[in-house]
Amino acid sequence: MIPPDAIEKVYASESGGIIPLQYEGAPLMSAGFLRPGDFAAVRGPMASAMVQQMLTTTEWGDLDVLLIDMPPGTGDIHLTVAQQAKVDAAIVVTTPQVLSLVDVEKGIRMFDQVKIPTVAIVENMSFFVCSSCGAQHEVFQRGAGEKLAEDFGIQRVFRFPLDSALSRPGLPYVLAASEGGSIDEFRRLASGAVAALEELRTRFQPGLRLEVNGALLILKTSETQEMAIPAREVLLECRSAKMRDEFTGKRLFREEDIPQNVVATKVSTAGRYAVNIDWSNSHKSLFSYDLLAQVAEASGQVWHAATASE
Repeated sequence: MIPPDAIEKVYASESGGIIPLQYEGAPLMSAGFLRPGDFAAVRGPMASAMVQQMLTTTEWGDLDVLLIDMPPGTGDIHLTVAQQAKVDAAIVVTTPQVLSLVDVEKGIRMFDQVKIPTVAIVENMSFFVCSSCGAQHEVFQRGAGEKLAEDFGIQRVFRFPLDSALSRPGLPYVLAASEGGSIDEFRRLASGAVAALEELRTRFQPGLRLEVNGALLILKTSETQEMAIPAREVLLECRSAKMRDEFTGKRLFREEDIPQNVVATKVSTAGRYAVNIDWSNSHKSLFSYDLLAQVAEASGQVWHAATASE
């Protein structure tokens, strides 16, 4: 966030493009820079048109990375960005509250539908540090970001505290702070984002896939190894809100209520590290590949040479 006194009106260049605001060596563009200080309610189609204009006519110059800060939700602006720009990856931001998690999960699924991988989760307001004793206190339930990461197989989670220093006017926190506080986590976030982009550029693949074979689910690697897992054993380990308490992990069902003959009817990828599974009893699950491998190994399965597909 830049200080209000640094915001200036942006103007058109001789070629008709938008000259972005420059702040501390970084070009910035926002609808708020077009008429600083004014407020205008904008409907969806007009907002989409404004985003498209800023994306396509702003004269950014040579960039290493273009960061697009989007509002919460899964509306017109998100779809416009996905359609108008070649977005390499998404970093989603949540807070520990359940309602926030629900919205963020929808966002991850939307990005997956438009082929944008989610590579990291940022959890804001995770905790606060007592200024007197230095103890760390969890204001809300702990583990929200980690649960999202586990469900979708996302490798990177970053946690930021309730800290007034992050919103003080003046020089932005990441430029003003040299050590202590949240600066180390910001550095981890930046380096993690760069590493994720590099993985995508080198076409990193998880190397696992899931196939349905009657009452079995076959977990396969790219190295011609596989494990066969009884479908019912997989369903019993489902982490959905209908099956488990989201934060304690306690089962919310009786095992005898799960049909012995339940099978998976459909499997589809969810991002790069997870799969959606539809079941014959109408239930739907989301499993990361890591969790599937854990379920298989816990049930005594071992990797063996894959059989040829017919």
